[in-house]
Order: sequence, then structure tokens, then C-alpha cells
Amino acid sequence: MEKVLILGSQGTLGTELVKLYPEGIGWDRDDIDVTDFPALRAKVSGAGYTPDAVINCVAFNDVDGAEERSELAFSLNADFPGRLAQFTKELGIPLVHYSTNYVFDGVRGEYSEADAPSPLSAYGRSKLQGERLVAENGGQWYIVRTAVLFGPKGSSALSKKSFVEIMLDLSSKRDVIQAVSDEINSLTYAPDLAQHTRGLLASSPAPGIYHIVNSGAASWFDFAKEIFRIAGKSTTVLPVPSTHFPRKATRPQRAILLNTKLPAVRPWTEALAAFLSRAVTIPATNVHFPSG
Repeated sequence: MEKVLILGSQGTLGTELVKLYPEGIGWDRDDIDVTDFPALRAKVSGAGYTPDAVINCVAFNDVDGAEERSELAFSLNADFPGRLAQFTKELGIPLVHYSTNYVFDGVRGEYSEADAPSPLSAYGRSKLQGERLVAENGGQWYIVRTAVLFGPKGSSALSKKSFVEIMLDLSSKRDVIQAVSDEINSLTYAPDLAQHTRGLLASSPAPGIYHIVNSGAASWFDFAKEIFRIAGKSTTVLPVPSTHFPRKATRPQRAILLNTKLPAVRPWTEALAAFLSRAVTIPATNVHFPSG
């Protein structure tokens, strides 16, 4: 399964997936307007061959922006993947579509693939609706829930910097940084997510929901501290409650994704060290992987 069509191919995740599928096709916003679905169908039909699978990385990921632009959020996060699921079913090929831990309210704290969602925000509701439409319309469909993606910036000029790069940028300007300590999430390294997505497609399990995140969990405060520790920065990180940074969308306080169906992914601390070894010069004494 090498001739994979990757939609949203120049974002953080899409860029990593393109590296894994050199015989595949990668389309981004300059190649196709996915909201014009007839144009997408025509472009796939005119590609010269039917892809072996479609991986959809297209999404409206502005969590706060979705509160005011819910129509666009639902268009990209729900309506489009639903139509894409029907199309891939007609073609007889698998679809991978990504969702989020924000489909949960955070009350339970840890969530398996089978737990009932209850989103708190327009963004979370749009992603949950996307899950439902993919399941209703798809044939061989895989919904991959993930959380807090970090890694190299995507190849698109519009690709956002991850929390890691934002923290490193801030550390060059400030000696003290405040970070939220009462929101706990799973973390996901984009190259690891791409590799495990490839493994999911290769193993061809039953259609359904799968969680792919790096092992472990952290608050934004924990994450920032580990970034500076590994990078050898002397920046001080102060814990603050989420109320310290008022935001339009409500986030779950503790939404850790449990992977109960797929091979475990390496710890996020190990993945972070691997990423930072590429991004900055790290003093050897600062590289440490916890045992166990």
C-alpha cells in the first residue's frame, strides 16, 4: 500500500506522511479546495490511478476560532470527512481520518477508544460529528484520535509552529515563562504518528476508532519544563491555572487517550529528546530517558 493520497500534505503531520509514501500523492490547499467536493472527485478520477488509501490531514484546528467560525469548523471537520468516507467506500479503499482528545469532557481523566465522548467546545463538537459521519458513510474507515501534536514545522508557509518551538522562541526573549498546570493531555510527536499511521494501514485491522499518542501525559507546565531541561535552557517556568489565560473555548482539564488496540508508542519524553536533538544543540548531560 504505497500509492496513498495524502490530503493536507504540507501541514506538520502531512509533511511527515509524505516522507513515508514517496510513491504517493500529496495535495494541499494550493492543489485542491476540499470544500468543492465535485472538484476533488474529478481530480482523484483524473490522477491516472485509484490510490491504495486516503489519509485525511485536513482540519480546522483553531480551537478558540471555532467558537466564532463554527460553520467553517463543521464544514472541514465534519461535512468534508463524511463525504470523503462515502467516496472512499465507493472506490473500495481505506480512509484514515484524524480526531482529537477534545471530543471528551475531561471528567473521567483517561479515555479508551470505547468511552463515550462529550465535547465541551465547538471544535470538539465538530470533530465528534466528523467521527460519526465517517463511521456512518465509510467502508474501511479508521478514525485516529490524537492530541497535542509537536514536531518539525510543516512545509507550508501557513503551517503553525508547535508548542515546543513557541517555548524555545519565548526562552530567547524571556527569563521567566508562565504555563498552565491544570490541563493534562496526551502528547504526540508527528513523525511517530505518521509511522504508526502507516503501520495501522499496513496491518489492515477492523474499521473503527484507534488512539495514537506517545506514552505518558503532561500539563503544559510539565511539557515546558521538560523542553527547557532537555534543551539546556535556564528559563524559569511558573505554573498557573488555566483561568490565568482566558480563552473562548472550554478545554477538558484531563483528557488522556489510552491506546488499548495498537502497539504502544514510545514515551513523549523520549520523542521530545529526539526532536530537540534535531532542532537545537543539546548538552549531553541533559539527555535523560526515565527508566520503566
